[in-house]
Parts: sequence; structure tokens; C-alpha cells
Amino acid sequence: MVGKSAGGLEEGGAAAAAVRRWVEAGGGRLVTDGGLATELEANGADLNDPLWSAKCLLSSPHLIRKVHLDYLEAGANVIITASYQATIQGFESKGFSKEQSEDLLAKSVEIALEAREMFLKEHLDQSTPIQHPILVAASIGSYGAYLADGSEYSGDYGEAGTLEFLKDFHRRRLEVLAEAGPDLIAFETIPNKLEAQAYVELLEECNINIPAWFSFNSKDGVHVVSGDSLIECATIANGCSKVGAVGINCTPPRFIHGLILSIRKVTDKPILIYPNSGERYDAEKKEWVESTGVSDGDFVSYVNEWCKDGAVLIGGCCRTTPNTIRAISRSLNQRHSAPQLSVA
Repeated sequence: MVGKSAGGLEEGGAAAAAVRRWVEAGGGRLVTDGGLATELEANGADLNDPLWSAKCLLSSPHLIRKVHLDYLEAGANVIITASYQATIQGFESKGFSKEQSEDLLAKSVEIALEAREMFLKEHLDQSTPIQHPILVAASIGSYGAYLADGSEYSGDYGEAGTLEFLKDFHRRRLEVLAEAGPDLIAFETIPNKLEAQAYVELLEECNINIPAWFSFNSKDGVHVVSGDSLIECATIANGCSKVGAVGINCTPPRFIHGLILSIRKVTDKPILIYPNSGERYDAEKKEWVESTGVSDGDFVSYVNEWCKDGAVLIGGCCRTTPNTIRAISRSLNQRHSAPQLSVA
């Protein structure tokens, strides 16, 4: 058994039930954090590197901890680790040994756990104790994120696009992150159904005992970025008992309504939504195109609709900030009052 967290799976693999318990403890909704790289750069980090935000695991872990704390103070219930683009292969290409690379992966979870502990300790001494779960989700980005060539936004892996190759690539990474003790495993920005199938098989083969979420990205509101049917991808996730939630991330807000409705056709698992700001990413220039997104106010205006559609975990992805998350949290608090319940 790998990675039994405080909120781990019950016998029978009831991942969705575990996520629902957290959601109920949060008053019916949980808020995930926002863009990590966006805030690291705002705090002075230079992320011009194939490791992207994972570069800070090497150079400035204190900045990662600070950003986690900023999101927690903004009202996030779930912080996502700085491991999206962190891979054993990527660290080895920088000259690190396999053991050192695995330690760096685990470090991403340790930093998030430390931030949670610091946040809870600070609020323990205040008159308003935390009344909702605070969870750590270990991020696993796609193979395309490791390549850092924009293929995470196309799902086109060429000759590498085989099931066994993807399983071999992700296997040890998944095991290391699960063993580090997060509450959740977040498979993010999944660009095609092949990689989703690889993740499903790895969760079973590695006997991961931590609830996972599967989050896909779309550029047209119907398909994932590879052109595969979102409904087919969500069906793959729905068929795995170790997947506790299914949803969408790094996708323009205007597409989310229709995507939630599509997902609901094939699953009754909790639905999570954390779109980007709506800005367009230029994969060739490796930069976001300014003035193509929505304001925080416009972003948050969608939240009530997403809740009505059935989303229960809501946050932001690239180019969203603690201000975005604070606005989401306030909007949700107006809909639901949190019960007097303890953290995870």
C-alpha cells in the first residue's frame, strides 16, 4: 500500500466518498488555489527554465512556501504542490542523481505541508480558528509539461505517445509523491485520453491509497486539447475507483459551463473547476499574451453559474492570483456558511 494520508481511501477504494466528506466539511464547496508560477514570478523568481516553477525547489523553496501561505490567507482550502513540471527525468537532466531527484519531488510536498502547519499554528492563536479542511494536493503534470515544448497544450507526443511509455515515465514519480504524504494526487492539465488511461492503470498497479483527481484542459469547450472527446476522457476517469473528482483546469472561463455539463453526463463524482484567466498562451514564445483574459471581477462572476452546474471544488490556474482566490472564497461564503468542523 502506497501513501496512506490522513484522509486516505476507505476499504473498497471510496475516493469519491473521501472527497465528498471534505467538501461537506467545507460547507458544500472547497476553494483550490490559483496560479503558482504567476505568483512566484511576482515574488521575483526567474522561471525561464524547462523546470518552470519546479526550478524554485532548487533555488528558492522559501518563495514556494510564501505563495502557498498567500493562497491560504486568501481563503484557499487546497494548495497544490510545486511538482507539476517536476520529474525525476527533468532533475536528472540537470545533473542530479536519481535519489536526489526523488528527494526534490518529495520536497515539493514537504514545503506545502510545512505551509499548512504554519498557517494552522498562526490561526490557532487567534479568536477565529479554521473551520474548514486544509488539504495538500501533489501535482502531476503531463509528459508534455516535462518536454516544455507546448505539447501539454496539444497532447501530441509523437512516437512517445504509447501507453507503456507514459506509464514508465510517470510510475516512480507517482510513487514518490504519494509516499511524501499529501492528501490528494492531482493529475493536472491532462491533454489526451491515452495519458488518462496511463494514470488509471498506474493508480491500480502502484496501489495508490490516496484519492486522486483528474483535471483535463480544453480549448474549444467540447474536446480536450488533443482533439479527444472530453466525454470519453471523463468516462475513463469515472471508471477508476481511486479517482475522487473529475474536472477542468487551465481552460478559459467561458468554456467551463458546457464542459461541466458534459462531464456530468458520465460521472457522479465530485466536479472540480480551476480555469486560467482566459489569456492565451503562445507555445512558441513561451509566454502568455497580454490583454486576452478576464478581470478578477469577471472571473468571479462565473462562480455562481459553475456552482449551479454542479462544481464543488473551484479555484484558478495560470495567471490567477491570491486576489482571484480571495474573491472566489468571498463569493462562495455568501452562498454557504461553513460549519464548525476541524481540518483534515
